[in-house]
Amino acid sequence: MKRMIPLNLLLGLSILATGNAAAQTEALQEYSLPGMNVTALGYEKSNLETPADVTVYSGEELKKTGANDVANALKYKAGVYFTQMGPHDQSFITGNSTLSLRGIKGGTLVLINGVPASFNNVSHLDMMNLDTVEKVEVVKGGGAVLYGSEAYGGVINVITKSEYKNSLHIAAGNKGQRDYSAAISAGKLGVTLGRNEMGETGILTQKQGTKTINGVKVPYYTGFGDSKKDHLGVSYKFDDKLSFNYMFDKKKYTIDYLGADNSKLQHFDYDDREHFAQLHFNDQNGFDATAYYNERIIRNPDYYIVRPDNLEWERSDHKNYGADFKKVWQNDKDKVLLGFNTKRELYVDENQKFASFGNSSSALKPYARFGSYSLNGYSFYGQYDRKLSEATDVVLSMREDLIRSDAGNYNAFLPQLQILTKLDQENSLYANAGRSFRMPTFRQLYYSSGVILQNPDLKPEYGWNYEAGYKHDNGKEQFKAAVFHIDLDDQITSRKVNGLSQSYNAAKYKNTGIELSYTNQLDENLTWTVGGIYSKPQNKTTNTAPWKDVLGKYQVMTSIDYQHDKTNASLNLSYMGGRVNNSKQTDVKPILLSNLHVGHEVFANATLTLDINNIFNRRDLTDPDGLYYTQGRTFLVGLNYNF
Repeated sequence: MKRMIPLNLLLGLSILATGNAAAQTEALQEYSLPGMNVTALGYEKSNLETPADVTVYSGEELKKTGANDVANALKYKAGVYFTQMGPHDQSFITGNSTLSLRGIKGGTLVLINGVPASFNNVSHLDMMNLDTVEKVEVVKGGGAVLYGSEAYGGVINVITKSEYKNSLHIAAGNKGQRDYSAAISAGKLGVTLGRNEMGETGILTQKQGTKTINGVKVPYYTGFGDSKKDHLGVSYKFDDKLSFNYMFDKKKYTIDYLGADNSKLQHFDYDDREHFAQLHFNDQNGFDATAYYNERIIRNPDYYIVRPDNLEWERSDHKNYGADFKKVWQNDKDKVLLGFNTKRELYVDENQKFASFGNSSSALKPYARFGSYSLNGYSFYGQYDRKLSEATDVVLSMREDLIRSDAGNYNAFLPQLQILTKLDQENSLYANAGRSFRMPTFRQLYYSSGVILQNPDLKPEYGWNYEAGYKHDNGKEQFKAAVFHIDLDDQITSRKVNGLSQSYNAAKYKNTGIELSYTNQLDENLTWTVGGIYSKPQNKTTNTAPWKDVLGKYQVMTSIDYQHDKTNASLNLSYMGGRVNNSKQTDVKPILLSNLHVGHEVFANATLTLDINNIFNRRDLTDPDGLYYTQGRTFLVGLNYNF
């Protein structure tokens, strides 16, 4: 019966709205609000008239958090859970800094201009520099009907710049921080490039165990060495209908296993490169087409300091390319969207690993190769948006995914129903229910090592999302409230098989919660935002296992933005509490993320900036299931020049 409640709410809203249509028609007039989005429905609509929890952040707004990439900017926003390993987003080969929506770790689909941009369910928003970003649209709740696999908790759509302004930026700070970038506009061509650096950290973990070094067991910890992030963005506008966009992101860093005295025991090098190329066509009459090519290349050698010639290594290459086509037809009451997507994914991994884990005297295993493995996907999706009255819209959407892969063939049918009622020019109610799914990754299906065992029998995960909400926007104040419930079946989790970690379908996941946000432009100089989420995310590893808490129960954020004459300042705080270690079911101390950004125009077109991160110099675990601590307070002083 619990699953019927949101559907009854949908029907109730529809009946209520239709019954009050005559009274509301007189009250409603044409009213256009700022804050349009294209992600939630696949075509442009105001946030107030969108039957989903959607927020749009401009690239310049995100820069006020003091961050230079998308992930570290969004971590200060309402309803976003952030976890990471290293302070410069360093991670081992399959990892990344993660933004989780609605409490689902790994259930957020990342798009670049509406095109999926993940590799093995890993999306590096921490590598996407804000210099390339026009805006970011965040849609919470399921988004699988329009965009396919992975969109359990929501969708983050990074919309890149089509034009650049001539600018230079340089900054330096403590702990080895350096930041350089430039942007150039030359007619139809725009280019931006830059580098961001951070120095060594020393030990940033609890004791992780022991390593056997020349026959002696030595306790070890993890620290991070020099780290560099490079970015290149290119846009070219052929005409009003055809454009090209390319992004290259590179992350090069080192990770060290250290002794208690900070001496190096084992050294890891990482070279992670990502390419995103898109050719986009829009006929300005409802037809839209995008052809794309994405590739991620990782190189990862490592060795023990006492035997630098005994080199363990891994190389992987993941490609996906395809095309998406959609057409929108509309009249006064109806809007119809039909779309087709085709894609191909290829994955290969080569490695030579140590035969014995954690022992400097270990020999190397023989060379191993996994792949090339492939997947072909074909998706048909449609959406019917019907205006029941001047106040009420109902949207029915469906998607059929046909997956053909080396692991088997899968079909997924995904329906969604959405209803929105405008109470007046500034207020609306909405509700929606939809199905989502997620394919297992190539690494889960095929990859094995000294600690991991493949499982080619994995099946997709399936789930349902239910949501109802209220929105208010009068141009000066914005308020949103949403209640939601999520159920997932066959969630992929891990188990130990002969001492190795293997993924398998056994887990269930559920989460029920409420999310709130409020923004008030207090005067012409000052804007205040507060928001957060309270929920109870839980999973179970088998059907008979008890439910266990995961991640955290609540997140609260606030920001204050000040702008007067030549000075601007922004204070950003995000507090995540009720955190729990999932495997141990032990409480984990809350984490407070904090940043102060100040800018002052020192002369025409030149602005001096100061950023202070981790203002209160806290030492918090970055992930309740991890062992890594936040870095201490950092500062960065910079100069921006426009010409």
